[in-house]
Amino acid sequence: MRTPVLETERLLLRPFERADTRDVFECWGSDPDVAKYMFWTSQENIAETEEWISFELGQIDNDNWYRFAIVLKETHELAGTCLIYYEEEVACWEIGYNLGKRYWGKDYTTEAMQELLRFARETLCLKAVVGRFAKENPASGHVMKKLGFEYEKDIPFICNDGTVHREGMQYRLYL
Repeated sequence: MRTPVLETERLLLRPFERADTRDVFECWGSDPDVAKYMFWTSQENIAETEEWISFELGQIDNDNWYRFAIVLKETHELAGTCLIYYEEEVACWEIGYNLGKRYWGKDYTTEAMQELLRFARETLCLKAVVGRFAKENPASGHVMKKLGFEYEKDIPFICNDGTVHREGMQYRLYL
């Protein structure tokens, strides 16, 4: 199924477009603070962001990968991204999310993820999803708890394309 467009009260969740490249780079792609606890590293130049966008455009029809741009309805600003995908490593569907720093602390992540989880339950007919995060990033764990995820186990958590190893936690939500 093609990645759909989803809506919440304040947000539009939609597939990425090539025209998003500059906004992605400036909002979070090039920010090492955003990338600090992510699987990826911050992008050094716009060409790296173009590669990322190209990859995402290639996934729009992938039945195991649904990545959304998080766009503020009121201003049309691109604020971040959220994702649900099948992760072989955990043999389950997994969620992911990140926002540009200027959008932190406004509950956009929780709002976007509530809609993403509704999509997972009602459209994808999933029964459970996992979320993993670095222990040093309790804000991510806080979002998962607000969404109803429960602690499952401690895990090794690898960040920045495998260059940083941290302690992590895995949470699970039964839908």
